[in-house]
Amino acid sequence: MAWDEWDQLKADALSRQQNGMRLDSTAPAGGGGAAGAPYLKTNKAGKDAAVKALRDELRPKTEQAGSHADESSAAAVRAFSGWSTGSGLKAAHAEWELQVKNLQGRLAKDQGDLEASHQEFQYVDHGVRSRIALIGPEIDPRPEV
Repeated sequence: MAWDEWDQLKADALSRQQNGMRLDSTAPAGGGGAAGAPYLKTNKAGKDAAVKALRDELRPKTEQAGSHADESSAAAVRAFSGWSTGSGLKAAHAEWELQVKNLQGRLAKDQGDLEASHQEFQYVDHGVRSRIALIGPEIDPRPEV
């Protein structure tokens, strides 16, 4: 390879490094966000809408569907009592009740997690900022090579 070509390749590599993101530097004084703007960007309106849907629609309707199946299944089990179909329906209904209970628990957990997520994101954001602030600019945490 000719020296001129080698020099050109080195110059190209250097220009790519200078135009790219640098991971070994910090944001200018004042942080990475715009002046006065919060650092954390989340979709609070979307989370609030999801919580409302869980609270007002999904959880109540899941409970209604479970209750409706309870009544219908109980009537069918009574109608087929003494038959194998009756005991099969009873076992299937027991599994249905378990699944509805698990689903209701999961929906409640999802609702609670969504309600708490904004605050948890802020805790993480502040925690990371605090740990970064502990690293003095004069200390290079990278090992010597």
